[in-house]
Amino acid sequence: MKKHLAHLAAALAVTLLFSAAAGPLSAAAAAPTAILDEENTAAAESRLNQSWLDMEIEYDDLNPVYQLYLSSAAPDDWVYQWYSTNPAVATVDRNGLVTAQKPGKTTIVANTYTTTLRCDVTVVSNVGRVTLNQERLYLENIGGTAALRASVAVENGGAVPITWTTSNPAAATVDPFGLVTAVGDGEALITATTPDGHSACCNVYCGTQVAIQEQIEADEVKIALGVLGGFAVLVGALALAVSGS
Repeated sequence: MKKHLAHLAAALAVTLLFSAAAGPLSAAAAAPTAILDEENTAAAESRLNQSWLDMEIEYDDLNPVYQLYLSSAAPDDWVYQWYSTNPAVATVDRNGLVTAQKPGKTTIVANTYTTTLRCDVTVVSNVGRVTLNQERLYLENIGGTAALRASVAVENGGAVPITWTTSNPAAATVDPFGLVTAVGDGEALITATTPDGHSACCNVYCGTQVAIQEQIEADEVKIALGVLGGFAVLVGALALAVSGS
């Protein structure tokens, strides 16, 4: 949880920096001629609504689709040809409808009468994905236990055999049903694997390692908050500099 807060604080710092700086800077740089030139140039160019696309195959949606089209076009321009550089991964029809086929990468190409446009497509599959009920376990008492449960993304939520393993049986063991037991000081990675090779992991900290890990995570939070404070100072200085110019 503390590690997640550290990441959230860092992300918030970046958001504050750019949101605070964007207002005064954009106002100061609002040169009407330059903006009009950029708008006119953009209006004269043909562009697709997406230059990249991530598509996910799910067990209940094996062939997801996405519609590509010209979001802006030069006068009298239109797409006369669509094609995929790797149709085994994703296909595209004559109207720009992209259909995912299997995991991989491809590029959808649109030939227009003024230019050639491209959209890079990445297809991933979540079919059979394994999810655990915990990402971390803290077992301070040797002999303490905790139950891990695995869910698998399959049709109708059917039961899938799970193989449980531990990377460090001297610190933590796991039984065939996902019950984790702390047997010594240290940390271990508990892995749940399905017959088709999908897996998910949980970090387990046992005994004295719990306090060590908690201190590490507390230090990460302090660092993230320090970065946040530094960004706040930088944003304030930048805002003052722009307003005084």
